[in-house]
Amino acid sequence: MNENHGFTLIEVLIAAGILVCGLVAVTSVFSFVIRSNNANRQMAVASSLLSDKMEEFRSTAFTDAIWTKTTGSEILVVGSERYTRVWQVGSGVPRTVTVIVYVQNHALTRRSIEVIRATTLFSPTF
Repeated sequence: MNENHGFTLIEVLIAAGILVCGLVAVTSVFSFVIRSNNANRQMAVASSLLSDKMEEFRSTAFTDAIWTKTTGSEILVVGSERYTRVWQVGSGVPRTVTVIVYVQNHALTRRSIEVIRATTLFSPTF
């Protein structure tokens, strides 16, 4: 008449170990998802900053002062993050314009990193 009314200590320890392994895996996935979400947000902001600068070049006349400087840069704060936007203007016609956007504290690497770069040609006539 010996009946078992519970689990043995070893069964409880094995079950707890399996549960802990599963929770650690889930936690690491959540951590990666959060950092990836931040990186995607930074990419979206950088794309917008790059597009804005290209549009600024497109909308100004070739005689404007923006075309006389061959290089330039500016630091922009969007939300709580700092971005550096750098541009280079070629001297020929059509002019080559390259815009690069860096984020100061990238979500995945925790250091300053180039997020996006674009190069295009601008001409005074079509």
